[in-house]
Amino acid sequence: MFKSLKKTEKGFTIIELLIVIAIIIILAALVLNNFQGAQAKARDTQRVTDINNIHSKLEEYYNENNYYPSTFTASTFPGIDGESLKDPKGQTVTINAAVADQTAAQAVANPGTGNNYLYVPYNCTGTGNTECVGYVLKTYIEKPSATTPNPTVKLGLNNI
Repeated sequence: MFKSLKKTEKGFTIIELLIVIAIIIILAALVLNNFQGAQAKARDTQRVTDINNIHSKLEEYYNENNYYPSTFTASTFPGIDGESLKDPKGQTVTINAAVADQTAAQAVANPGTGNNYLYVPYNCTGTGNTECVGYVLKTYIEKPSATTPNPTVKLGLNNI
């Protein structure tokens, strides 16, 4: 006479929940990895842009003075954004002591993750060795490619 009604349980099993959580974790890891790669590429683009700006200002300086400076600050280059002299991590350009020639300048250790911009003047003369005939400008690249190698190097157009 009396029929017992079996109440069906609704919900997810623990296994189903663990599988969903594992899939979410895997997708989140993939997204974060791509995001970090995009940030590194953006920092590399900023580095290349900054190095090109510094290179242009150094060439303007040479055209006005007939030599490259042995050292510089933002005030040395009228019109340059002072932030161009800082890497994406906020470190200013490392200015190496002048060396004898271009070969020695290129042999100076490449910049690393601590400081991304390096300026190496060479063959300097004049009062206090402030008038240089050439320079090597280097930057560290996090994600090197065929078009932006690590390090990216710029030489003075008038290097002797």
